[in-house]
Amino acid sequence: MGVKQHLIALDLDGTLLQNNKKIDRQTVAYLKQLKAHHRIVLASGRPFRAIIKYYKQLALDTPIVAYNGAFVAHPHDKNYSTTALAFPQDIVKAIVSELGPNVIHNVMCETNDTIWLIKEEHDLEGFFWHTNMHIIYGPIEKTLQDNPMTMILQSVKRTTAVDDQIRKVVARYPGLKVRFWGDSLFSEVYFAHVSKGSAIQSILNYYAIPRSRMIAMGDAENDVEMLALAGTSIVMKQANSSMQSHAKLISQYDNNHQGVLQALKTYFK
Repeated sequence: MGVKQHLIALDLDGTLLQNNKKIDRQTVAYLKQLKAHHRIVLASGRPFRAIIKYYKQLALDTPIVAYNGAFVAHPHDKNYSTTALAFPQDIVKAIVSELGPNVIHNVMCETNDTIWLIKEEHDLEGFFWHTNMHIIYGPIEKTLQDNPMTMILQSVKRTTAVDDQIRKVVARYPGLKVRFWGDSLFSEVYFAHVSKGSAIQSILNYYAIPRSRMIAMGDAENDVEMLALAGTSIVMKQANSSMQSHAKLISQYDNNHQGVLQALKTYFK
């Protein structure tokens, strides 16, 4: 009797990708072997355009989960319904205006073809690179003319008071929450009902794969819902201790030392 089909949901940054933003060659080869029997899904906070090259490298044939579940599309299956959720531009402008320049240093919003920034920000280029994108600089309250799928805030400084102020302002808008990117100055506003987990659930339903045969691997706060959904949840070794409490297993190796490869080999051996 053959191995029952699993769904393997993989985060990119800090999980599948090494710190140089590449996938280890042996990991690529092994995932291509697994693809013959299982469904492999890439789930990231990155935009679709920043995921597709890894999707092609692995020769995948599943939906892509982008923007932490706000955009889900299947590059090859026209029967799969695309999900595309966007923030009303009036709400984005109101949040930025309420926080003001004493709290927020920069804001980044984007659709699939346009990026809005208050000012140039090199720290975001590796994650949301700008190739072939139309970039508009200036005050978001004046320049934003569309409903964006992302709202990333860069604080002037990182303190408990600043974090609390951002949470307080965002909480005024029903259905919205904010998550902070570790100890960095960046945070992102997101829909409370949308996550990698909600996106993966729809993919499980589409392929009729039960949660018990789902494996999820991640390393950050935006992976929590996906890990909670999975029958087998694995957090990367280098993740902080608070993240490790959200998983059943901790990878033996980190993302720079074939953590995904070794964990999956152990599971499927």
